[in-house]
Amino acid sequence: MADLDDIEIVDESAAKLDPSEYLSELPSNLISGVLGLMGFIVSAIVGVLASNPGLVILTRAILAMVICAIVGRVLGAVGQVCVREFVTRYKSDRPKPAKPQALVDLDRAKEAHDSVMKSMKKAA
Repeated sequence: MADLDDIEIVDESAAKLDPSEYLSELPSNLISGVLGLMGFIVSAIVGVLASNPGLVILTRAILAMVICAIVGRVLGAVGQVCVREFVTRYKSDRPKPAKPQALVDLDRAKEAHDSVMKSMKKAA
């Protein structure tokens, strides 16, 4: 039979995270960067298709990139606040249900068994 000593039981209470921990600055930075690059690329392609001089194309593309990055930062921040509020409201509307009494009794019996086994191992 397989040895099951390497299986670890993960406590669910340790896995709980505050929404502010997993909703960091990432969405805002990501949207800002993507919109900035898209603004640059679109502006550069339109400038080339319009046969504008290279300096004009690059100047307008950089200006479009900066403007789109700022707009992306604002949109990302707004989206981040909306998602954080939704997650907080969702969690408060749906609290984690209490454990059934049979499961609580089983947990207590397991703890008692573990303490007896620990004392027997210590004695041996």
